[in-house]
Amino acid sequence: MVVFVCSPYGGKKKNLEAAREYCLREIDNGNTPFAPHLLYPQMLDEKTDRWLGIQLGLEVLERCGALHVWGDEITEGMQMEIDYAIDNGIPVVQMGRCDADS
Repeated sequence: MVVFVCSPYGGKKKNLEAAREYCLREIDNGNTPFAPHLLYPQMLDEKTDRWLGIQLGLEVLERCGALHVWGDEITEGMQMEIDYAIDNGIPVVQMGRCDADS
């Protein structure tokens, strides 16, 4: 299943490392992960293009089988993704955290 990986970003390197680990865990679970915060910051500026990145991510979320929430905190951006998934009938699953969070 294609899953949307929802985890903290905020431009922090440790969050990118954690997102990579979450994607690897999704692959180990037999899923195809999509983590917008691993893709869009490579071409968009977090300060000026944040909203565009969120919109592009939500566009892909519509095509995913589920949204998987990773990490211990729910950020504002994550909450937008969770609310969008709920509003569009996309299952939301709490997955947990990993050692990369510490």
